[in-house]
Amino acid sequence: MRLVNLVLLFILVGLAFYKFSFNDTELAGSRWACNELSKNFISEPYKKYQEITEKDVLYFASSSNLTIFQTGELVFKNGERHKYEVIIDASYKVKKNKISLKYTNIDWHYKPAKSPVFVQDLDSLKGFETDLNYIINDEQLYFYNRKKHENTNYLCFSL
Repeated sequence: MRLVNLVLLFILVGLAFYKFSFNDTELAGSRWACNELSKNFISEPYKKYQEITEKDVLYFASSSNLTIFQTGELVFKNGERHKYEVIIDASYKVKKNKISLKYTNIDWHYKPAKSPVFVQDLDSLKGFETDLNYIINDEQLYFYNRKKHENTNYLCFSL
């Protein structure tokens, strides 16, 4: 009887260790929709835009692969509108409430006209690595940086 209890105790401790050590299962297989609207640009190449809208679907395909389907529209101050579509692949690692991302591929489906700096900026993400904190609260996924700056806050909703 002691042997059975000891084996059950080891199994319980092993499962608890696995749960707390590999806390990436909460994102694996999930999909999230996110929207962002950017305005009032201060950098010279972006001053020509009135606003940039961005709609993302984040698909955590596995415990280490993320695909971002991004569509958006660049609205110029002269009223012109240019749509874009891009797929961004990234690898990720999760530890507690921190996610580390490395962008691995940028695949344009539709590049916006008259926006070479915007295209270059997105293309430059390839190879870029970043760390963010995140919280999942019911059907919401909230990203924020470690210093809690407002410019990196990002809210997504479960699909």
